[in-house]
Amino acid sequence: MAKKFYTCIIVPDASHRLHKLRIPTRLLHVLAIIGVLLFFVAVGLAFNYTRMAFKVADYDKLQAENTELKIETKNLEVSAKKLSTKINDLENLSVKLTKMIEGDAVSRRFARINFNRLPGTAGGSRENYSTAELIGDNLKSHVDLMRDRMEELEGHFRVLEQVTERRAEVLRQTPGIWPLHGRVASHFGTRIDPFTGDPEMHMGIDIVGMYGSAVRAPADGVVIYAQRKSAYGNLIILDHGNGLTTRHGHLSRFTVRIGQKVQKGDIIGNVGMTGRTTGPHLHYEVRLNDRPVNPRSYLPRGD
Repeated sequence: MAKKFYTCIIVPDASHRLHKLRIPTRLLHVLAIIGVLLFFVAVGLAFNYTRMAFKVADYDKLQAENTELKIETKNLEVSAKKLSTKINDLENLSVKLTKMIEGDAVSRRFARINFNRLPGTAGGSRENYSTAELIGDNLKSHVDLMRDRMEELEGHFRVLEQVTERRAEVLRQTPGIWPLHGRVASHFGTRIDPFTGDPEMHMGIDIVGMYGSAVRAPADGVVIYAQRKSAYGNLIILDHGNGLTTRHGHLSRFTVRIGQKVQKGDIIGNVGMTGRTTGPHLHYEVRLNDRPVNPRSYLPRGD
């Protein structure tokens, strides 16, 4: 069987002589197959190269993100430690304020009044978190614990705010200032009656003052009585709430009326000598649940 050939004729530019190139058909088939194989190999190599290039780019991106996350985590740990220190400071302040409120002069001197009658004012943590627990390896747990502590502290400070406001209100309603500055001529308790010479129970204190001197409200309250009453003479009774009332007797005149609200330090009348008295002075009583108590226990010490 004769072999098949492909003849290629080459015509050079500089010569009219023709060159013939005989290529066997089988060789062309082999070259074509090799070319196709090389094409697919090149495509595969290009695809793998592209895929590797994307993987390298993703790896570099992940490395950069990982570095950023490490930096952010470190910064978060530092911030968390600082926050933990601040929370500890707030807890110490909370304890200090609580002790101050529980042991202040109001609680000691006016223990007979229930200052803590404030519904819903209960607080405190049921968990005793240590600093070691909070500054642990688990940052998320650390942050969660600090969040819980902050919520507890916020609740506790709200309670302290309510208690403080309530105590400020009670202080305004507590007869803690002198209604009249002057010498105390007669004290609370048993004394000799200046008219009969017999022992008697004196239910207040007598404060000497110039006739017409201003008498002031010892605390916020409401005027519930303002008229003449036998031995008291011209008498004003103020209701301060919490079971506390004050009486101001022997006045020369009134400057308030029944039902009027007064604030601590307001002028309510003037010193006189009406009723059963030997001279111008103010008879001053403090009553708790309508029982006479010593006014000096409410007045500033040293006065």
